[in-house]
Amino acid sequence: MKVSFQNGRIVTDGYLHEDVPYDVSANNLSVCFDGRGGISKYLSVSTGRNYVTRSTFCLYKDGVQLGAYTAKQTRMAGRLQEIILTGEDYRVEMKQFITKDDDAVFVEMAFFAEKKSEFTVFYGPGWEVPALSCSRPCPYVEGNMFFEFHVDVCGEERVQYVYSFKEDQAACQGLLTAFGQKLETAYAEVENVVIPASVHTEEEKALYLSTYFCALQNYKECGKLKGFVAGCNYLNPVRTYYRDSYWTVLPMYAHDTSLVKAQIRTLAHGIAEDGCCPSAVKQDFSAFWGGHYDSPSFFVMMTYDYVNHSGDLPFLQEEINGKRVLDLCRLALKKQMERTDETGLLYKEGPFNKLDWADEVNRNGYVTYDEALYYRALYCMDKLLTACGEDGSFYRRQAEKVKLAINSILWDEGKGYYVNYVDGDFTEDNLSVDTVLTALFGIADKERADRMLCAMENLLETKNNHLQQAGDYGVMCVYPFYKRMGAAYWKSSQDYEYHNGGNWPYWSAIYAYAKYLAGKEYRYPLESWFSYNLHKGIFTPIEYFSPCRKSGSTLQAWSGAAAFVFDFIGKPSFFDGAYLK
Repeated sequence: MKVSFQNGRIVTDGYLHEDVPYDVSANNLSVCFDGRGGISKYLSVSTGRNYVTRSTFCLYKDGVQLGAYTAKQTRMAGRLQEIILTGEDYRVEMKQFITKDDDAVFVEMAFFAEKKSEFTVFYGPGWEVPALSCSRPCPYVEGNMFFEFHVDVCGEERVQYVYSFKEDQAACQGLLTAFGQKLETAYAEVENVVIPASVHTEEEKALYLSTYFCALQNYKECGKLKGFVAGCNYLNPVRTYYRDSYWTVLPMYAHDTSLVKAQIRTLAHGIAEDGCCPSAVKQDFSAFWGGHYDSPSFFVMMTYDYVNHSGDLPFLQEEINGKRVLDLCRLALKKQMERTDETGLLYKEGPFNKLDWADEVNRNGYVTYDEALYYRALYCMDKLLTACGEDGSFYRRQAEKVKLAINSILWDEGKGYYVNYVDGDFTEDNLSVDTVLTALFGIADKERADRMLCAMENLLETKNNHLQQAGDYGVMCVYPFYKRMGAAYWKSSQDYEYHNGGNWPYWSAIYAYAKYLAGKEYRYPLESWFSYNLHKGIFTPIEYFSPCRKSGSTLQAWSGAAAFVFDFIGKPSFFDGAYLK
């Protein structure tokens, strides 16, 4: 397939038989359109139904099925996929979309023929559709897995239909009645996005819209939860992660900070009485996978970022579960301090400790990533307390102690970068992309930051690293691969895979932002993963990928971080003061 871009849309030109999978998500459901007129996944949050299948979609003209090599163009943006099929004397245009709040799929088909023709649509979603409404007589019978309709065309004819799992034909008919308005809303949602001045090309516009909607579409209001789920695969149970959501909300600062505020409120309910934070909070506010080392820091950091960029200082006095938000931040940091030793650094107890973002790798002892987050959380706590007229000097002193220890224990002068982790006499001295936080948070001075970023250019940017054998696929998350026997598990036990050399688009974006702030070339890490995946036939931002393994996940929320980078190009560093001094 040929891939191009038009007005922010991702456009493919190919043939009818070719899959063009496109994930869309909303408050109540997640769907994957297959680019052939059907859908391959449908997950309904409200009903709990989750279907993965290959649907049947057959289109006939005058009794003859359109062939596999019928010319096809698809266009994708926001929550909508368009398909255009073209023959010698006809054209069929199809729009498939979902809306933010409806638990239903909307489809419009337009038929154009130069002479009188009969078109027949035969569709089997692969499961029972309890509710269906069609703007034309339809022989669909409840309980059947198929429906069909016929259209006589001479000139132009349109058919609209809606299907849903809510088992309410009247409600489905109401959605059909409002179809025109729903379609306008789907288009307007894309057209109304303010594109930043840093976007220069049609491909960059498509990248921006794709990543912005990647984040936005994963916002859910389900049960008690109001926040960003990690992705389409994280809805059973519905849950929101501390670390994923920190990076996911970054594009919201240029668009809608109220969603960040909602996210913080939900995460606040997951903080235990002793300050312990789980990996995620479920829709009933119960904990999911407890005791992670990065979660408390992310909570404090997100609270600071929100107040710092919105100016909403009164939010810190809001009470959640009987405690002020400010005191919840203090409580989360108290738990972190219990995990430190005499150096001031967090010490990850071993031997099997995977409790941070790299949850398929046992990184024990002092882990640069966790220490950088801890330093930043201490820094943020000082700023928050000072802004509220309270004494933050204790946290300021602790932050300086941690900064000194990071630079003393984890910097490798010979290699010119911060090592991954130090565990007693063992040092994992590979270069991990997550250590870029030391540059973003001001832990590294300018000289060390420059040396580290140069090392990342040479080792992690695959276009430059000719020691690795997989070719150019963007930014590796770590190189060389983990050397300690048994350090990496499951997918990550294989090189180039997951946490052991895979490409994570959100880390590529954060690394790109650090390069931008340092005045270095940043477009390659910001954009290369997008182009690479489009040409592999992956049309929505995924969690991670590898050149020699199966790509992972579907629409993954934190992969929207690239939109944040475009938003803050040409502005002061996001991590520097805005309102709070």
